Amino acid sequence: MTRGRGGVAISMTMLATAPARARTLDDLFADALRDAERMAPGLLLLAFDGSDEVEADARRLLTTDPGCAFVRFAVHREDGEVVVEVRAPESRPEILEALVVRAMSAGR
Repeated sequence: MTRGRGGVAISMTMLATAPARARTLDDLFADALRDAERMAPGLLLLAFDGSDEVEADARRLLTTDPGCAFVRFAVHREDGEVVVEVRAPESRPEILEALVVRAMSAGR
């Protein structure tokens, strides 16, 4: 499992242009994130508590940003958890690393 630290900023439109949305995403990470795992250079899996509310929040926050051209999100359920697959170009590893850092440092 990947545990990130530091202050790298995520270069996604949804976070850069919507501070309230970024705070809500940080709250989701702090309250419901169970794990973050880099599966490949261009693939990150985020595992959250499996509640319907968490799934709805993840879908609303992560899959509805048309301005986020570099990153693709898919939300599904697996083994009682809400799993978010995050895909980014392998040539842009800093995007996924920044998301890991943000996710793992939320609520600290």
